[in-house]
Amino acid sequence: MERFAELAREAIRRCRLLAACTEHPGHITRTFLSPSMHEAHRMVRAWMEGARMEVRVDAAGNLRGLFGSGARLLMGSHLDTVPDAGAYDGILGVMPGIALVECQPPCAVEVAAFSDAEGVRFGMPFLGAWR
Repeated sequence: MERFAELAREAIRRCRLLAACTEHPGHITRTFLSPSMHEAHRMVRAWMEGARMEVRVDAAGNLRGLFGSGARLLMGSHLDTVPDAGAYDGILGVMPGIALVECQPPCAVEVAAFSDAEGVRFGMPFLGAWR
């Protein structure tokens, strides 16, 4: 049980680190294709690769990490935010997926970090999630 508590603490720590990836200091705003979004991708990619996942960016700009092969459990959420978002909005759906893979599960796991779910950049939500 202590391992799970440790992974949960690490997931929250990572969420707080990602909260610093913002276009407006003091407020969390991460718009698709912005420098802050690129920094969030860099950080999440590093965590995925550290968990021995195969990482790629798909045609819609979503960051996807795959562990194992065959039928898989798909987990994820978005990395972009609305203006002045909460620290856990979206990313709290991505971090537990990476934590699960760090436990080396007996099944394949894919973690999807959608890039444009909020629709702030182009005015249409879920562009990344449609891919």
